[in-house]
Amino acid sequence: MAIAYLVNQHPKFSQSFIRREILALESLGTPVIRFSVRSGENLIVDQADREEFNKTSVILSVGAIGLAKAILSSIAIRPKKFIAALKLAIQTGLKSDRGLLLNLIYLAEAAVLYQWLKRDKIKHLHVHFGTNSTTVAMLCHALGGPNYSFTVHGPEEFDRLVGLSLTEKIHRAAFVVAISSFGRSQLYRWCHHHHWPKIKVVHCGVDQNFLEHKITPHPKTCQLHLCRSAVRTKGPITATACRQATGRGRL
Repeated sequence: MAIAYLVNQHPKFSQSFIRREILALESLGTPVIRFSVRSGENLIVDQADREEFNKTSVILSVGAIGLAKAILSSIAIRPKKFIAALKLAIQTGLKSDRGLLLNLIYLAEAAVLYQWLKRDKIKHLHVHFGTNSTTVAMLCHALGGPNYSFTVHGPEEFDRLVGLSLTEKIHRAAFVVAISSFGRSQLYRWCHHHHWPKIKVVHCGVDQNFLEHKITPHPKTCQLHLCRSAVRTKGPITATACRQATGRGRL
């Protein structure tokens, strides 16, 4: 049975763990179809990411006309499902800190995704990050698409849980993945306890190639290598660490 993965932007240099996760599943004999909401082709610098991008279908590549056609198709073929999905998009959009209009665009993206999932006979969709890509997956499911699950990384989801309709996403999902026990505890707080059993912890890790890589001796002069996502939630921590290291003569 083929499954599908959906990410807001895939592949991405700061999210190589998603690529490794997909490749690990495929090594176990599970075919994985890749979908991305938007393209990040111009940011690709790694050959492995280039190969991954060539396997990925980008929803917004269909353009405005493609989005409109998908919506019209949904209205014509599944009117009741479309009305239910539209109500859900409005419900989440009114709570969203990004506005109602953007959530209606997510509905159009979900309509495109629905067609692709049906074409590829996908029975399950997994999403990384509980943000807009999971909104698209949830709306796709409301349109009649397959069950979905998603991985919550935090801390953004915990800071914006009402605006992201995280509780609704958990309730409708087949299962939810947290990357730590702390993350799971935060999800427990915002869903009915009946849903707790379907929230699982799956830690992010490294592959065997990393573990077998030759150890590089420490250089005589210290250097700072910064490997992190450029997001505001991590910036202050990084800046504080740099100041402390500088004060101790480690830079």
